[in-house]
Amino acid sequence: MSETIVLDVSLRAFVRREATRLWVAICPQLDVASQGSTARAAKACLQEAIELWFESCIERGVLDQALREANFHPSRRRNKQTRARGVASRDILGESFQVRLTVRGYEAATQLSATA
Repeated sequence: MSETIVLDVSLRAFVRREATRLWVAICPQLDVASQGSTARAAKACLQEAIELWFESCIERGVLDQALREANFHPSRRRNKQTRARGVASRDILGESFQVRLTVRGYEAATQLSATA
């Protein structure tokens, strides 16, 4: 049995039509983008890309640094709502939506063993 730290992530993202059969979804805060043949497909691809971004940062041991470079900082209080800085133009970024995911962040082997 192991103990696990799970990261609960909620980010704002945008989706817009680029061409007749191409939709682009972007998470500007992490500078991650993806595309699909429908808005729904583009959102799903972006979700996966963000999950991979977090998993890659964790595996390489650079999550804290990468988040700081993306202008995140450790929270000081629980449930503190932060206001978005700047206003994104819908014409430029597209329709806003939330990306929510849970990432298994860290895992530790149990230190105690049961011996009879």
